[in-house]
Amino acid sequence: MNPYKLVFHAKAHAETNGLPERPFTALYETLTAVIRDPWHETRPDPLESDEAYRYALFDGGDGVAHLRVDDQARTVTVHGVTWIG
Repeated sequence: MNPYKLVFHAKAHAETNGLPERPFTALYETLTAVIRDPWHETRPDPLESDEAYRYALFDGGDGVAHLRVDDQARTVTVHGVTWIG
């Protein structure tokens, strides 16, 4: 099965600016795994009632990517990126 297409919201794209190399690489590796199997590689966002809104941890749990999985369009949209390092 082909991977899902990854889409970055403008806000999420801006939040990746200035990430140091290690967390940026970890985010890239995490999102690569997510687009291959988004339901297995993510967890439901407890603040959302729609299970399509999910999150994935990266960089040993120091970072989180907030996303939405759309099976119909076969997209994973990244809405936000937070890193506490």
